[in-house]
Amino acid sequence: MSLFWFLIIIGVSIFVHELGHYLAARAQGVRVKAFSLGFGPILLRRQAWGTEWRLSAIPLGGYADIEGLLPEERGRGYDALPFLGKLLVLVAGVVMNVLLAWGLLAYLFSAQGVPEATGRAVILEVLPGSVAERAGLRAGDILVAVDGTPLAQAQGIERVKTPGNHTLTVRRQGQELTLSLTWQEGMERLGVVYQPEVAFRKVGFLEGLSLAVSRSLAFGPQMAKALVGGLLGVLAGNPDSGVVGPLGIVAETGRAAQEGPFRLLELTVAINLSLALFNLLRIPALDGGRILLLFLSRFLRIRPEQEAMVHYLGFVFLILLVILVTFQDLRRLLGG
Repeated sequence: MSLFWFLIIIGVSIFVHELGHYLAARAQGVRVKAFSLGFGPILLRRQAWGTEWRLSAIPLGGYADIEGLLPEERGRGYDALPFLGKLLVLVAGVVMNVLLAWGLLAYLFSAQGVPEATGRAVILEVLPGSVAERAGLRAGDILVAVDGTPLAQAQGIERVKTPGNHTLTVRRQGQELTLSLTWQEGMERLGVVYQPEVAFRKVGFLEGLSLAVSRSLAFGPQMAKALVGGLLGVLAGNPDSGVVGPLGIVAETGRAAQEGPFRLLELTVAINLSLALFNLLRIPALDGGRILLLFLSRFLRIRPEQEAMVHYLGFVFLILLVILVTFQDLRRLLGG
């Protein structure tokens, strides 16, 4: 089932991305010779609306073969478009991924609710023999207050790390209990693993869409920084780069499928936002690389053959990057 849901999520994400390029080209009267979901050997093909629609064997990408992108097609199709027309074709894939992510987030916020931290701390694990275990804390407890003062944020649990006697107000299976904890000089660890408690507030679809847009824009710079840092870590051989490749996504999809449809939709949102950011990187063969060359062509004379070679080298680099990330996935999954 992990592979099945992986193929569905990746397939939808890639199809939406390439559909953006397709629609932007066709809207400007540019012919799209072929539209493929996947790379490599063609499994299925069908001719419709002047385009050959393909399903190919390697489900890790796709392409829209737009007339005018190749050196031998200079002066036709895409190549004959004005600057803004070309830019529209190049950015349309990223825009479609972002729109899909916003739409799915809006649905999640309206159906499941908007996740909001309550300020309380959920105890995930209590270490044997720890101060927390002696105080009576258990996994699943919700810490409500320390010394009678309600928690404003989960990190408030650290207030017990002052010498003396403390009271902990916890909610356990719907009942509120008061526990006693004594912290002594020299103690270092409380002995719990915890996370903020999250409550879900349901909103209408339009409000959910507004929140989806504002939250994704707010976290966009952090996501971009993490992505670039992770890719640099992969190139440097850092096994903890944080970048996940196809095998890692398959494993994550399996875990998400076990948690339910909402978790699968959350994963789809994350993949589409990541795909949009990745494609905006200034790497040749990606949309971001093509956009960079498009702007440079306004000031420099770049021959079509030179641009084609740059994109070819960029494609080779991307293949090597996928191989490196896949090796990291294998090491991670095998515990190496």
